[in-house]
Amino acid sequence: MNRMARRQAWLPLGGGAALVLPVLLAALWPALLTPIDPEQRGPAMQQIDGVWWAPPYPPSAAYWLGSDLAGRDQLSRLIHGAAPTLSLALSASALRLVVGIALGVVAVALGGTIGHAIAAAAEASAALPPLLFAFLIIVTVGAHAGAPLFIVALGLSGWAPWTHLVVSAVQRLAREPYLEAARAIGATRWSLARYYVTPALAPSAIPAAAQEFAAVLLLIAELGFLGVFLGIDTPLRLSDLLAGDQPNLPAPEWGGMLAGTRMAIFRQFWLPLAPAAIVLWTILGISLVAEGLRRRLTWVSH
Repeated sequence: MNRMARRQAWLPLGGGAALVLPVLLAALWPALLTPIDPEQRGPAMQQIDGVWWAPPYPPSAAYWLGSDLAGRDQLSRLIHGAAPTLSLALSASALRLVVGIALGVVAVALGGTIGHAIAAAAEASAALPPLLFAFLIIVTVGAHAGAPLFIVALGLSGWAPWTHLVVSAVQRLAREPYLEAARAIGATRWSLARYYVTPALAPSAIPAAAQEFAAVLLLIAELGFLGVFLGIDTPLRLSDLLAGDQPNLPAPEWGGMLAGTRMAIFRQFWLPLAPAAIVLWTILGISLVAEGLRRRLTWVSH
């Protein structure tokens, strides 16, 4: 039975790691994976498979995943865009965890009116869709404000589940006989948190953190599909978003590569397909890792 449990834990963990590893390599050493400069533009006209094309070029031996409107290689831009995209997702998901866990701890420690106020704020925050919240904040302030605005908007859009997790878990554990016995023999709050509460939360908190990262990454892609992306240097106009204009991106980033491509899928399918595929690939890998961690930690805790 133990061998079967270990196998069930390692299968998704190993499969997810196999999917995530190439993405991590692209984020850490992009220049080693592609010799092509992501800002290198192709010629105004180029013959591909016997047909003359103007940018964007279709997938071919020269451009495995096609090119963008400026004739820049999509594969190279995806590889070089891994670092800024994953950094943004990691920062925003970390902010969600810090805010949610901190408010949950405060709600449990203080209780009373403050605890009820934090619970009400968490309920109100959970009722607002993260995509709508982040979109309104970024468009109102201006996407040209840069990465700090995106981190705040994405981070403050999903902290409520972590507050609920901490509050419910601590309330459940407080009624456990072994915890009451530990308090009776003089265990301090620090020792209770270290030896009892933290191990009990780990099987659910660590996989949930990985899923949080995947959720933020998906949110970045959704915003990019709506024309809101990191690195834009001019204020957004609603008419441009509705028209599906494809901006000339100043730097490769997965959300930005999806910007304005929703109308191009019927003409140049490779423009939205390549960045959407790498986002789904990464989310699938992270989800498998999270499931493997959940099974592994649950087995260890038992």
